[in-house]
Amino acid sequence: MDSQRTGAVIGDEKTSGSLRAITSYATGRYDNSTLVDPYSMDISPGLFTTSQDPEPQYLPPLWSAHVHPEGQLYFYLEGPLPVVTEAYLYHPETLESACLWIDYIRDMFLGAKVDVSRETELFIKLEEDGCAYYFVEHSTRTQFWLETSSTEKLGLPAVLSTSHLKIVLEELYWLHVEHFPMHLKPISSETLQDLMSIFSHGLCDQMTSRVSTFIYTAQECNSFLTILEGCRGNITNGRTTWIIARLSSIIGHHKYITYYGQEHSRLSRDQSILFDPEQKHRWISRVFASLTFKVSDDYVARLDDVFVDRIVYADQWARLMGDCLEQWRSARWAALSGLMLHFPFLVLNSPSPLLLTTSVTLFGSGLASSILLQEKYEPMQGLSATQAMNYLDTVQSRIFKFQLMAFVFSLPKALHLWGFVLFLANCLLMAVQYLGLKAAIVLGAISLLLVITLYCTISETFHAICGKCTGFLGPKTEDMTVQMV
Repeated sequence: MDSQRTGAVIGDEKTSGSLRAITSYATGRYDNSTLVDPYSMDISPGLFTTSQDPEPQYLPPLWSAHVHPEGQLYFYLEGPLPVVTEAYLYHPETLESACLWIDYIRDMFLGAKVDVSRETELFIKLEEDGCAYYFVEHSTRTQFWLETSSTEKLGLPAVLSTSHLKIVLEELYWLHVEHFPMHLKPISSETLQDLMSIFSHGLCDQMTSRVSTFIYTAQECNSFLTILEGCRGNITNGRTTWIIARLSSIIGHHKYITYYGQEHSRLSRDQSILFDPEQKHRWISRVFASLTFKVSDDYVARLDDVFVDRIVYADQWARLMGDCLEQWRSARWAALSGLMLHFPFLVLNSPSPLLLTTSVTLFGSGLASSILLQEKYEPMQGLSATQAMNYLDTVQSRIFKFQLMAFVFSLPKALHLWGFVLFLANCLLMAVQYLGLKAAIVLGAISLLLVITLYCTISETFHAICGKCTGFLGPKTEDMTVQMV
């Protein structure tokens, strides 16, 4: 996530190293692994009965300490070039090192002659081998640096245009405000109202479309609108600033992934707009479809639908996992039923022990695979969108895409279906053994006719063919009703 070193080096008895540019994503605020060791402390009589500070600490003039709503302590320097940092400045050596780097960066800033307003703010992160930094401009809601860099060096996603890049930088700006909200001026009521309008639009879109690109469900949008409505009367509170900044950064990311305002924007969740030079191997799809009675094709379609352009929506992932778990439970009961149907063969002596053993093995394998898949994926039903995206990105094959995963998902149903095929074959052989060949042929023909009738009753393909042949089906459904997007 970091850019390359700028090559700037300072050195004295207190600090040395190089300066590098980072983004709001690379501050490492959630990566702290330092351990604390609480200890017993005496409590003096009347402690804290007055408005005294628990531990008076020294800070130079213009410096102030603030506590983030999550509990993180940070420090703010008021002046011509305001500064924020999470370095623990109550340690004198840390404070001195921070001041040296601030002076150095301020000199660079003045020398660069960047055209900014008086609402520029600097962030610094002290490191063992130097200092990391970025600037934000509150008037234009953007993040910037003092040297020419690139999205790749800064660990930012690829963009299509400068306007697309502006969306990314604005997302970084709101992330900065989310991290340091307590010292800032209140966010304007117009910004709050605009954010509420965005969630109102998202609510309507989710309620009227099955393929809405908005990242929250209708129920979640209602909850956020309630929270934002409560912010109206508390706009000066730093926690309100945090709420607006957190949601604005999320909306900024949503605008990025939908290519908001670009020539080719994403208008529906299932719309792929990114170029993918890697083509799927169709032959393996045909092989797996044949082996699984086309069950794997259904899973491929569902997995592709939930991972369009490497984007995952949490509600769609939860729905996919819920459907898969339900299908695996059904397959488990079908496999158990198939195993129970084999008990008569143990009494009557199967004419083909090989068929009997194979069908029992298939039913048992289907039962085992359904249990294993349920144990594996039931805890994953509640994954967040990012977690689900990372998982699918890991298991997706570069060559075969989701074909292999879909084949595994289809095993419980496919195995018990093959088990029933061999079970029926065994039944026919038993009919030949006990009733004779002619009677077995008649029973087989009746069974085949029933299967064909059932297929014709539920098959969309059959109805489509009949409609073309007879013209009896009438106008298309789309012409008769107004359908939801």
